Amino acid sequence: AGKSYVVFGKKDKVAVDLSIIASGTGGFVIGGEGGDDWSGYSVSSAGDVNGDGLDDLIVSAHYADPANKSNAGKTYVVFGKTDKDAVNLSTLGTGGFVINGEDANDESGYSVSSAGDVNGDGLDDLIVGAY
Repeated sequence: AGKSYVVFGKKDKVAVDLSIIASGTGGFVIGGEGGDDWSGYSVSSAGDVNGDGLDDLIVSAHYADPANKSNAGKTYVVFGKTDKDAVNLSTLGTGGFVINGEDANDESGYSVSSAGDVNGDGLDDLIVGAY
């Protein structure tokens, strides 16, 4: 299913062990949804997509199969948060939203990035690459 690790900023130079992040110290884990979806292959800062003052994250799973469309891909937007609770993309709920790929084999989410505020509405926008 894949995992992404969010490591909170820190001032010291001590190495970070991801098993510590997984236990809820110094960050949190974003767990993928499906077994072979390649969640976390492409990740990025999203800027502040929802306008709550916290930066959000983009996590792709370009081999996901939304609506039974093989390898159409999914991209998840995880809203910024201050707690260290793990995020499970299969139960994202109000913690973000999903962007489903359009057609089978598109591999939507192969690359993802913040796009800045493209339309001038005060909210950051996203760009999602597909084949």
